[in-house]
Amino acid sequence: MEKAVDLLLGNPVLLVIAVIAAVMILFSCLRNMFRLVLLAGALFVLYVAYLSVAGGDAPATVREIQETVVSSFSHVSTMVKSFFDLLKSR
Repeated sequence: MEKAVDLLLGNPVLLVIAVIAAVMILFSCLRNMFRLVLLAGALFVLYVAYLSVAGGDAPATVREIQETVVSSFSHVSTMVKSFFDLLKSR
C-alpha cells in the first residue's frame, strides 16, 4: 500500500489520472443510486395507487413502510458509525 501511495505522489500525471478515475467511479455510483431511488419511488407510488383502487388500507401501509425505512436507516447509520470508529481506532 505504501508503494502505491509513493508511486502516486511521486508521479503527478499518475495522480491526476487516479483522481479522474476515482471521480468518474464516484459519479457513476451516485448516478446508479439516484436511478435506484427513482425506481423505488415510482414503485411505491404505484403500490399506493393499487392499494387505493383495490380497497386496501393505504395510510396504514404507508406508515408501516415509513417505520421500516426509518428503522433500516437507523440500523445502517449505526453500522457505518461503528465502522468509522473502528477505522479511527487503527
